[in-house]
Amino acid sequence: MFVYRFLTSILFWLICPFLFIRFKGKERKERFGRVKHGFDRCIWIHAASMGEVNAVKTLVNELLNRFPNRDLVFSTMTDTGQEAARKISPKLTTFYLPLDFDRLMNRIFKKYNPEMIILVETEFWPNMLYRARKNKVPIIIVNARLSDKSFPKYRFSRLIWKSVWKPIIAVNAQSEKDAQRFESLKFNNVTNTHNLKFCVQQPEFDRKKLRLELGYDEKDYIIVWGSSRPGEEKLLLSILPALKAKIDNLKMVIVPRHLHRLPELKSLCKDRKYALYTDLQNDPDLLIVNEMGILNTFYALADLAIVGGSFFNFGGHNPLEPAFYGIPIIIGNYHQSCRDSVDRLLENAGIVVSNKKELSADILKIALDRKSAAEMGINAKRTLELNSDSLQKNLEILAKYIKQ
Repeated sequence: MFVYRFLTSILFWLICPFLFIRFKGKERKERFGRVKHGFDRCIWIHAASMGEVNAVKTLVNELLNRFPNRDLVFSTMTDTGQEAARKISPKLTTFYLPLDFDRLMNRIFKKYNPEMIILVETEFWPNMLYRARKNKVPIIIVNARLSDKSFPKYRFSRLIWKSVWKPIIAVNAQSEKDAQRFESLKFNNVTNTHNLKFCVQQPEFDRKKLRLELGYDEKDYIIVWGSSRPGEEKLLLSILPALKAKIDNLKMVIVPRHLHRLPELKSLCKDRKYALYTDLQNDPDLLIVNEMGILNTFYALADLAIVGGSFFNFGGHNPLEPAFYGIPIIIGNYHQSCRDSVDRLLENAGIVVSNKKELSADILKIALDRKSAAEMGINAKRTLELNSDSLQKNLEILAKYIKQ
């Protein structure tokens, strides 16, 4: 740690002008450890990006409810993570994690004076951990994981990391394999608390009422392509005529991941009859959703969900959102960013992994066998229920240490 702190201190002064230019406004201040509010004591939660933030959203809300007299602060590394964290609760103070230089970490520790730090998954920043040890701040890792790629690296360098990991008093692992890996690295109080990602809490809808409100008929067969990415809309349009020829009352909904692509989507559909969500008057055969934050509304009324970002190499998006509504799910073969969720759904026959060539056949197989499709939806919902104890297990462990 002495060598790391010494080298990073020198590096800080060398690259400080670049960092000052790189970051702007509020982010610049927070990256340099200058935050607006201070606390006598607080619980500090840190997650890298949006995926990790969403995984612990339910846990954070429960902590806010159970410990109303405690201040909770939430730091992230990315812009999307910040955006997701701000949406959790107005009671939560959010900020960008300062750069991992000892001077900046010391500044944030003095300002916030945390009584506990909760790290999400595997966020090891040496100067942050050093300051926690120096200030006697206990750290608990929740939803902890060590990937096939990172585990051998940590195992090889564990003697170097040993002193850095000392403030970590408990590890709540997201699987038995992860628990075994943390134990092999000599972490203390390792527990398999299962994956918090499966503790999905989403709005409930009356399916029939929702369809009526949006102008759809109960007989319509609605396919929702959620979080579509470049190339996927073109793929869908290429197979749509064949699908319409075999699926009665087929209605297609495209919910793009990013709204700035709307001109591109309109151009792709210029020779087809389509409607935009904001101009919706009746049930169109093809609907493009041009509003953010309502994907779950359409999953709730769908007969089949196709999870986007997975038929071209974007890593895929969260298949647990449609699973919550008990509908069959198709995801593409590029789903590396949500592989754990897909694998768990596959174990319970709650999802189909497809690809560009087989997509049309997979859709027809589900659409034309309603009994099997219903079973798949039930299996998807059950997958969430089988892992629903994760929230309670994590809360029990955290509460024990917070009370102390």
